Amino acid sequence: MMRRMVLVLVVLAAFAANAAAQTDIFLSTEKRGMGKIPIVVTDIESNDGSSRESGFYITRVLRKDLEFSGYFDPIEFEAGSDTLAAHLTAAAVFEGVIKSEAGKLSLEVKLLDYLSKETIFSKRYSFKGSARRKVAHYIADEITYFLVGERGIATTRLLFCRRDGESKDLYLVDYDGHGLKRLTEGELAVSPLWIDSKRLLYTSYKRDNPDCYKIDLAAGKKSIYSHRKGLNLAGDFLPDRGEILMTLSIKGNSEIYILDLAGKVVQKLTRNRAIDCSPSWAPNGNEVVFVSDRTGSPQIYVMDRFGGNVRRLSRGSYNTSPVWSPSGEMIAYVSRESGLYRLKLATPDGLAEENLFDDFLSYEDPSWATNSKHLAATVKYGREPWIVIIDSETGEKRRLVRGEFAAWSPAERRVSRD
Repeated sequence: MMRRMVLVLVVLAAFAANAAAQTDIFLSTEKRGMGKIPIVVTDIESNDGSSRESGFYITRVLRKDLEFSGYFDPIEFEAGSDTLAAHLTAAAVFEGVIKSEAGKLSLEVKLLDYLSKETIFSKRYSFKGSARRKVAHYIADEITYFLVGERGIATTRLLFCRRDGESKDLYLVDYDGHGLKRLTEGELAVSPLWIDSKRLLYTSYKRDNPDCYKIDLAAGKKSIYSHRKGLNLAGDFLPDRGEILMTLSIKGNSEIYILDLAGKVVQKLTRNRAIDCSPSWAPNGNEVVFVSDRTGSPQIYVMDRFGGNVRRLSRGSYNTSPVWSPSGEMIAYVSRESGLYRLKLATPDGLAEENLFDDFLSYEDPSWATNSKHLAATVKYGREPWIVIIDSETGEKRRLVRGEFAAWSPAERRVSRD
């Protein structure tokens, strides 16, 4: 079911169900297709045999990262030459040389303009062999930045929940489906939220109440963040002010609050008999988009950061799960139409709106990537929910892992380099 509004409506229900057989990574692609930037990715060369395999590995991951970005079409020179086939052209050429140094790998890379051969950027990375996949992700993000002018998402990760038997636990996975890690064991976990690339919140029934917990991934510690009676659902985090939007039901009715990083209530934003939930910050922190059934059915509303100037954004009879894009230009939300949940994109003023897909699948729980281009959503294939990565511009879809309630991370810091 959908992240926040539906969580509030069914939050006291049991989550028991049988877990079907599953494959952790299932990378299939469906494309609408748009023009992409052709880029030549040459095989990383090696000066010694011990590092040759790592060079091949990083090259392979890099090509996949560039392909997944939605911006690039990785191509190669014709065999045994430094030229392209007659009908092809490119914007840039990637080159690299890797070698072993004092128990570490040293990688020098260059991105060259295809026509002028001028250097666009050059970097040197020093790292252990266990970090080679991450290094490939960093390089992909560098290429994205220098050729597109936007920060890439190859270093990002996703939190999500997965049902296993009678429990629903919290997991972590890289954006490309690798590095799967289980964070909880035997809990009923929902509503994950990143604070930063190392800290997160989630709600669990571990103590028979929907309490909100904080996990510090770097320190390997878990602690209670909010354990007020009733709902404690994290909605969104505003880094500039260190403020977290929460849905709490302190007096039995769910309302939206602002809490600080210590879990202390800063301000109560909504006050009515309706269910108010699913808050998401505008990137500038001046407005909040949220869900309320104050007119009799769940609808999308926008209010200012003090809870005033409320205006309705959505149309139709049932709308939920709004998330403001990091760029501030779009709000994604879910609308029920003809028995299916449609993923919609709307401008914050409500003047423009579109269905992202008009197929026979339901899309729920949207979460934006930091580039405001990609979304993660929950899609059911048969009875199994999957996390699906969606390119909102090209329409490309990629099934990632079995699970639901995805939350996309901020980008991580780079590895050491010269």
